Amino acid sequence: MRKRFHFSNTSRPNTLSRFFAFVWATCLSILSAVAWPQAWQYHSTPRFVIAYSPEQKNSAMQLLGEVQAEDTQLAERLQFMPRRTITIFLCPTQSSFERLTGGIIPHWGEAAADPVHWRIFLKAPRLQEGKQITIKHELAHLLLAELAHPHRLPRWFNEGAAIFLAAETQHLEPALISRAMVTNSLLSFDDIEALLSFPNEKAGLAYSESYHAVNFLVQRHGFAALAEFAQALAQHPNPRAAFQSACGEDLWDFEVAYFDYVRKKFRWYFLLDENVLWGVGIFTLFIAAYIVTRMRTRKKAAQWENEERETPSEEEPDAREENDEDHDEQNRS
Repeated sequence: MRKRFHFSNTSRPNTLSRFFAFVWATCLSILSAVAWPQAWQYHSTPRFVIAYSPEQKNSAMQLLGEVQAEDTQLAERLQFMPRRTITIFLCPTQSSFERLTGGIIPHWGEAAADPVHWRIFLKAPRLQEGKQITIKHELAHLLLAELAHPHRLPRWFNEGAAIFLAAETQHLEPALISRAMVTNSLLSFDDIEALLSFPNEKAGLAYSESYHAVNFLVQRHGFAALAEFAQALAQHPNPRAAFQSACGEDLWDFEVAYFDYVRKKFRWYFLLDENVLWGVGIFTLFIAAYIVTRMRTRKKAAQWENEERETPSEEEPDAREENDEDHDEQNRS
């Protein structure tokens, strides 16, 4: 409920006091609009509660239908029946999104999942600027969190599995991994824990590495390893012990094998990087221009030589005249 402020003044206010009262009331109105949450409308199903502003009702109902279908699909793939009720907040403004998420989501984040209170926070479609709402990604986070409850998932596995399950590979850039190999700046699994503090490009590298680590895990131990590792975390808070229990392999050995896999797979992808392609293109054009210029110069020089050979010298006419005179004298004699 929005708080109300009451003013009491026993004397009759003069013009100046009225002005200050007006300014004070205006400031309080602005502060109250920012500080206190807006009025939400709610729609409930047995599995979900969606909260939205009145103008977002149509988007909210459409989103609810999509999330129910995605939830059924994810549960079938993970062979798990979730029981938690999830509340989805469709935030109409950037400030409401930041307020509900506590301001910890970086500027590049479009959505967030809260596995402590089983909530998902999404920016309204008009705030997405053409980006698709990543509801399946956030839903995967909460299903995996329920499997691992009461313990938390390692960040590399949590993000990589969400991308894998949501099939969001179109957002990944293999060139980031390749370029990080060239600069010796690949992120370890422990480094990825600080993902939320990363700038945009480093975050992109962390997401790419996380996805490929989970993809490598599925190749090595099968798709069932996703749910098995999450369930093992419910029994073993230490990820290394949980990984050993679920996959029969030491997590450190898996990480070493993963980086060997990455170095072989993405060694030359940096050549596809846009900056590298531009550099190669410019260099190629420079070499081509140099070769064409050299060829034209040689062609012109050869043309001049041929013209010089074909043009008679200035002494030749005199010589012909002398020969003609000698020939005439011989005829006379």
